[in-house]
Amino acid sequence: MKHTGRFIGAGLLGVALFGGAATTTLSGAGCVTEADRAPRDVACPSEVDWPIVSQVLEKSCGTQDCHGAPARPLRLYGRNGVRLSKDSIVGQGATTADELAQNRDSVCGLEPELMAAVVTGDGDVDTLTVTRKPRLLEAHKGGRVWLDASPGWTCFQSWLDGAVDQAACEADLQLP
Repeated sequence: MKHTGRFIGAGLLGVALFGGAATTTLSGAGCVTEADRAPRDVACPSEVDWPIVSQVLEKSCGTQDCHGAPARPLRLYGRNGVRLSKDSIVGQGATTADELAQNRDSVCGLEPELMAAVVTGDGDVDTLTVTRKPRLLEAHKGGRVWLDASPGWTCFQSWLDGAVDQAACEADLQLP
């Protein structure tokens, strides 16, 4: 089942199209406004099986030298990287519900229009940066994370397709 998720936007650049001409505006000369932080509806695959999918991403990509760093556009919170709460300690405790929600928002909000097309079946998963980079279909500082037949890729792709392959997710989590 596919549905809409919530995304907290922090975009500074807004583009409005008027009669075919594009006009670009900056919000507050580089300042993030309350309107920029307001939740926006973004199409996102189901959150039901997201916890295991997030664990796969956190394991492969969520370390502090990768997407577990606060400055990354695709930010993953969890035990291996940055924690959302000052009370949580890196390397200890499970990923919290708030961290899981932020991870999902980060994945779905990275390219919201493309994600919406994938979720509705109108787009190919390979249009998403989050699927191209870890398979080196596009340059990725972190190198190849998944082969097309790897359990991690199968887990993530199955989530995007709307039916999580639990066995693939569990198999990936068992790999060193």
